[in-house]
Amino acid sequence: MKKTVKSPCQLICTYDEEKICIGCYRSAEEVATWDSLTNEEKQKVIDNTHKRREKKGGGYYGFG
Repeated sequence: MKKTVKSPCQLICTYDEEKICIGCYRSAEEVATWDSLTNEEKQKVIDNTHKRREKKGGGYYGFG
């Protein structure tokens, strides 16, 4: 059985000026399409969130 890639959602769902969620660092488009992505595509999104988090200084925006 294949493991499903878990959503990185932090239940904050607020976007910055670049339309990036301040909780999970996904773009608005990535959030909207998450359920229709393959596990491979979801993993790419997760990789993108790690890069965005590093670029913005790491951690969350003070929420966690």
